[in-house]
Amino acid sequence: MTKLRFDAILEDFLSIPKALLRCLRYYLAEGEGLLKKLGQHIESKGFQRIIFVGHTYNYFASIIPYYYITKKLNPSEFFCAHYEVEDFLNYFNASQLCKNCLFVFISESGESIQIKQSIEKLLQKNITAEQICGVSNNPESFLAKNSHFHFPMMSGSQQVIGSISYITTILILYLIARVFMKEEPISPKVEEEIRNLIFETKFYCTDWAFHLKSINDFLGVDYNNLYFISKGASLSTAYQGALNSKSYVRLFGQGFNIGLFLHGPFQLVDDSFRCILVISDNSSIEDTLRLIDMITKKLGSGKVVLINNSRQLSSLGRANPNVWVFEHTTTNSYLAPIFEILLVQFLLLDQALRRGVIE
Repeated sequence: MTKLRFDAILEDFLSIPKALLRCLRYYLAEGEGLLKKLGQHIESKGFQRIIFVGHTYNYFASIIPYYYITKKLNPSEFFCAHYEVEDFLNYFNASQLCKNCLFVFISESGESIQIKQSIEKLLQKNITAEQICGVSNNPESFLAKNSHFHFPMMSGSQQVIGSISYITTILILYLIARVFMKEEPISPKVEEEIRNLIFETKFYCTDWAFHLKSINDFLGVDYNNLYFISKGASLSTAYQGALNSKSYVRLFGQGFNIGLFLHGPFQLVDDSFRCILVISDNSSIEDTLRLIDMITKKLGSGKVVLINNSRQLSSLGRANPNVWVFEHTTTNSYLAPIFEILLVQFLLLDQALRRGVIE
């Protein structure tokens, strides 16, 4: 089995702050008009439904606008869904209800066979090109040429697929979600939040090895499974983290919703249990504390790395010796997954190095 190159992966990760800044600048300048036209288009066409479609990490990124929109919309008037592209291709029924629906397809290359087939399927069902938006890194791609609006990822080149584009895609989908909800995509408050997030990612990247040493010393390497547990928009981080665990570390990783884990899978807990718990909002804090207690005390003495943005939760976590707390400052729970996955990617890179699966 070919080993991944440490330097290539690290170069991608260290490029993330610049890619985020490049993406922000684009959508404050040339891309601002694109977002404004999208809002006018949604208004003029009366779109009340929006569906996001993508592969793997692009599908995971679409979890974020899904939660943003569904929390705000009136379900009797609006509808939002997200599909993995294979499910969309094989099971989605393009009915008359789709006439007021906007479809957002996400593909880094813009040349995915399944994306092509999905768009062709819609066109055959008399869904018009005006109902199709694309998000990709390739302005000359099939997706770009067959979308009424094309939103560039602005991630630049990457040596590991998705390492950078996944993160800029999160930002773009968040902006599209705000437009759909008739909000100013980059208000002064949102711009400040994004710039503060970019500063935090840049700061972390300057000394990532120092930050991670203590975390991975805490986790160790004497385990064969790594569980990523979360809720809400941060589920995107859990699923992407589990995917990266398999890709970078060759270690089985599984992403779980907290509610699902507490009903059955908790039986997996033992002394060797290792978990990355990612929390970006203050809803159901009792469930979070119950989960931590279950993993570290009741069913075993497993270990939890708690990534969160809450001073209260951090304080409670630090009281437990089997919990390692990393508190970040991005309080917007729909932008927090950007920092969360940055931290998780570095953590997994260091784990891969310790296990000798990269060179």
